[in-house]
Amino acid sequence: MLLIKKKYITLFLLALLVFADSSHSQTPSSSLIFEERVYNFGTIEEAKGKVYHTFSFRNNGKTPVTINDVNTGCGCISESVTKGAIKPGEKGTLKIVFDPSYKSGFFSKEIMVLSNNGAEYNRIWVEGIIKLAEHPIEDDYPYNFGRGLFLRLEVVAFGYLKPGETKQMALHCANTTDKEVVLDFKTDDNTKGLKLPASLKVAPRGKGVVYFSYTMPFFRNKDVMVNVYPYLDDKKLSKPIVLKILDGYNIPRYSK
Repeated sequence: MLLIKKKYITLFLLALLVFADSSHSQTPSSSLIFEERVYNFGTIEEAKGKVYHTFSFRNNGKTPVTINDVNTGCGCISESVTKGAIKPGEKGTLKIVFDPSYKSGFFSKEIMVLSNNGAEYNRIWVEGIIKLAEHPIEDDYPYNFGRGLFLRLEVVAFGYLKPGETKQMALHCANTTDKEVVLDFKTDDNTKGLKLPASLKVAPRGKGVVYFSYTMPFFRNKDVMVNVYPYLDDKKLSKPIVLKILDGYNIPRYSK
């Protein structure tokens, strides 16, 4: 056992040395000079889609330079760059495409430009402010229960509960109608340990959250599945929400 531990420690130390050596081998490029290092898009609207900017650079060195890679570190940026060797005195371009979809507020993205087989680098940035667009309600509340009620979940999974353990789960809802509604939840059976949410008034085009609570009985010893029906203004909807609670005795650490 001691020999195995020493082996892994040695491998770990060697990996650190290799990483440190590779990071120190990269140096800022003294040849490629970018005309601007930071470009600010200003305020952009998510609804209008992708925005673009082209960075220009020059090889101020005495030997040709080839850009090997452009690492954005973010899937929301793609790029096209001048290919092949850039001779001394020549210019090149790097086109950045930024997609603001499902983002909002201020952003600042670093772009690492690697050259000469990754031995040298330049750092540039794009930044700006994203104005959030209005999205379809289904993006955040994908489950349509009818009569304008959309929920974030159709199955509420409590996970494993030990005997006597209580857990509360949130369920987010949205009302897509132009009138206020009263939301209730009822079940056809009297499941011991289950506490249903109190009535909730949801404003026109409004959103809300309700909480289900369940306490696992001490002598249940089996999983629980309950169909709970939403009611809007005392009218039962046809589609139920499913509550799933798993018996904690099925976890090895709680087994007899």
